[in-house]
Amino acid sequence: MIKKYESFINEKFKTIDYKIILKDLKDNPTTLISDFKIVKTESGKSEIKAKGYTKEKGGWIYFDDFENDKTRKVWNKNFQNGSKKIKIADENQKV
Repeated sequence: MIKKYESFINEKFKTIDYKIILKDLKDNPTTLISDFKIVKTESGKSEIKAKGYTKEKGGWIYFDDFENDKTRKVWNKNFQNGSKKIKIADENQKV
């Protein structure tokens, strides 16, 4: 029983090392960016292509701007290294 529980925890929860963290107004993390490339920087903001996880209702969902050819803007103050244990919403998502 305990091995089954440990297996469930290891499958659903992953520790993610991030380089940029975006938070909501209540200071809760909403996006963890683990890999990025700066496209341009101006006025304290950077436009980046990124890989990482964004928070949804069921857990965290993987995204890859490199595959989707998208960019996103982030404040330079959000660049912060760290790690966080998160619940992955879809088992088929990359880690």
